[in-house]
Amino acid sequence: MLNSLKKKALKKVLVQSILMILIGGALLAFQGMSALYAIMGPKTFEELTPDEIHNHQRVNVALTGALGAFMYEYEETSSGTKLSTTAYYYAIYSGGENADIDYALMAIKVPASLHSSMEDLAEYYNDYGWSEEPIYFENAEIRKMHSDELSTFREVLEYTDAEFDEYCIPYVIDATEDSGSMIGMAYILTLAGLILVIISLIRLIYAGTGASLKRLREDIAESGHSDATVESDFSSAVSFTKNDEVKIGRLFTYYMNGSTPRLIPNSKLLWAYQSSTTHRRNGIKVATTYSVTIYVDDKRNCLNLAMPNEAVTQEVLKRINAILPWVVVGYSNELKNMFNKNRSQFLDLRYNTVEHIAVEPGFENFSAGDMTDPSL
Repeated sequence: MLNSLKKKALKKVLVQSILMILIGGALLAFQGMSALYAIMGPKTFEELTPDEIHNHQRVNVALTGALGAFMYEYEETSSGTKLSTTAYYYAIYSGGENADIDYALMAIKVPASLHSSMEDLAEYYNDYGWSEEPIYFENAEIRKMHSDELSTFREVLEYTDAEFDEYCIPYVIDATEDSGSMIGMAYILTLAGLILVIISLIRLIYAGTGASLKRLREDIAESGHSDATVESDFSSAVSFTKNDEVKIGRLFTYYMNGSTPRLIPNSKLLWAYQSSTTHRRNGIKVATTYSVTIYVDDKRNCLNLAMPNEAVTQEVLKRINAILPWVVVGYSNELKNMFNKNRSQFLDLRYNTVEHIAVEPGFENFSAGDMTDPSL
């Protein structure tokens, strides 16, 4: 029994955990490096060699030269009408004026508000060389060029593939983004990814190592029954849901609390009835979910066992009513008021007046040893 329940607990979390790991891993791959570079702080762009320039790296730039604009972006309406230019791309050299390191052609993307200043800088650079009045960009992100950026960059340069590989690197400094919000987003998504991965691994370890059976073992110990008796009762219990998530035996009701197997002695069941919830969207009924609500003489007080449909819900209640005569089955407002306001009167309906011995007919599959167990 324990081994089968261990497998059931693992199976219950396996698909969901793998999905969470994939989502978490995607978030880490998407924003993990951005968060790491943000934590490390921006580097001085002019001190980086081409080999030291990486995707998602953050840099401070003191731009003293630009070769000219090769591309621009603009807003447009849904019909394709151009509204306004939002950003310009300029070809620049990595390393800036630093003659001690290798350099390569790459790009910088600047907001349209800096177009005039960048044009003046490019004109000055092409006529006189490096400017003494830099344009500063703080905490900007370096990223790989998108396909359209890269194709336009290649087209403008008119380099062969070999020349492009030798003299250029496919990176752009994106100085149009709000660095604070981008860093904050990177932190949030990276943290979310880490949490998803960690929680998933914990759930898999919890279920796979059998730690999820700890509460079940405690339930068995508290019941006072032997392991052999529980094993026998479990094997003959009737299953009502997919993957045996709810089973009712002569001695116990077995259920899954999330991915944790649990049991409760039937002798502690007080009241069972059907609960249904109607789900609506924009006032229109879209679905109804069903469960069996069971009140117990136990610290759990109340169990809600999810059912696949109303027919199965009724089958569970019929079995409880047939084999556990001390349990009140069914719901009414009178029963609710009595249960809440006069519990002793409610218990006298059945619980205190009927012997707590299951009366299931045809229970021949239990051995004599089971029937004479002192705990029964």
